[in-house]
Amino acid sequence: MKSVIAREDADYVVKLIRPVLDKLRGKTLLITGVTGFMGSCLLESVASYNDLFGGFSPCRVTGLARNPHRLTLTASYLLNRNDVTILTGDAADFEFSESFDYVIHAAAPVDPVVLSNDRIGTADSIVNCTRQVLRQSSRRNIGRLLHISSGAVYGRQPLDMTGLREDYLGGPDITDPNWAYGEAKRYSEILCSMFRKVYGLSIVTARPFTFMGPYQSIDAGFAVTQFIKSGLSGKPIRIEGDGTPLRSYCYAADLCIALWKILLESKDGSVYNVGSEEAISILELAYKVKAAIGGKTEVVVMRDPVPDQKPARYIPDVSRLKKELDVSPNFSLNEALSRTISWMHEINPAQRD
Repeated sequence: MKSVIAREDADYVVKLIRPVLDKLRGKTLLITGVTGFMGSCLLESVASYNDLFGGFSPCRVTGLARNPHRLTLTASYLLNRNDVTILTGDAADFEFSESFDYVIHAAAPVDPVVLSNDRIGTADSIVNCTRQVLRQSSRRNIGRLLHISSGAVYGRQPLDMTGLREDYLGGPDITDPNWAYGEAKRYSEILCSMFRKVYGLSIVTARPFTFMGPYQSIDAGFAVTQFIKSGLSGKPIRIEGDGTPLRSYCYAADLCIALWKILLESKDGSVYNVGSEEAISILELAYKVKAAIGGKTEVVVMRDPVPDQKPARYIPDVSRLKKELDVSPNFSLNEALSRTISWMHEINPAQRD
């Protein structure tokens, strides 16, 4: 299938940052985790860029995935392109067959259900995949590596801190297994720093926060996908906590723009938060989802708020991204919700009312 929403997003990305993407002309690119949320969005946008040149494909893309079949469910047309080669494999033991100009390391488990059920496997996978990509990159002398990390590396955000900055030196609680994902991502960043210093690799890092958009699995277990899934099926939107924690949500197309600019325009060794600074409570998000879907879906909150307790926060400070790379969100939260829901209707028309 070919998603109208996803293609519109990809075309929008290309139109907005065409001069940046021109740096891909005549280059080779490897994307690990290419069938995941971020990998698929990046692949869609580079395919859109290549389509500007008709039969000539300026950027040759290799994608690596444990299960390429996932693309047949969401974007099968990307599997039949002359400029795209999708390989089956695990980044933890994949060996580069050539030297790529650019590598985007996006392979990592992110599904909250998977993370909670197998924290040891999650941590091992994140670290082992990053180590192998770094080893192969140094062996093949690649041009530049974009390491996609996570805002989880900061650990729990202080309640009086409006937004997490890249220079905040907090970290996950290493006595709590619930922080396995964040600590593994943090160690992966240290690996990047060491390989950059010892082997001279050109490495830049993105720390994404919370997103929504095409290619995000409706079964992923994130709050926004759970809310949309419940709303589309006519079930109550259920909040397991008290609804007070604050999050911010950025749209997939804005994520792509940020990642491309970090890869192609930032200085070697740079680290950037990626996301939105617009804070919204989980309860407010639930009602926004309800409004976007329509109907009479009920919002159910399972716990009462604790009196006088400040809400937990997970909000980035993205001023560095704005100042150095001129990147700011282009899609409002309402637009992001509307387009995400429309995409979910596209891939599963039976959900439409």
